[in-house]
Amino acid sequence: MAVGTQLGLLLWKNFTYRRRQRVQLTIEILWPLFLFFILISVRQSHPPFKQHECHFPNKALPSAGTLPWLQGIICNMNNPCFRHPTPGEAPGMVGNFDASM
Repeated sequence: MAVGTQLGLLLWKNFTYRRRQRVQLTIEILWPLFLFFILISVRQSHPPFKQHECHFPNKALPSAGTLPWLQGIICNMNNPCFRHPTPGEAPGMVGNFDASM
């Protein structure tokens, strides 16, 4: 049997099965539409806003040592966002944790 014939028979079987179970067919059609309209209403009530480019302060990894790693986690706990690049983002700079104590 060719692939097209098999696909056609499978679609016909599925259509016949769905046509017999009208409640299930109605739910399968209306549920995605209901979710779609919820998404549309949320998008309309909360329009997107323009936000500037965000630069986060760099944090030490555990391989830099326990103290710099903990300082990076604790000091930047609120995860501030800056408009301009932070000092650790300079090209060629590997880390700025040498004077972290």
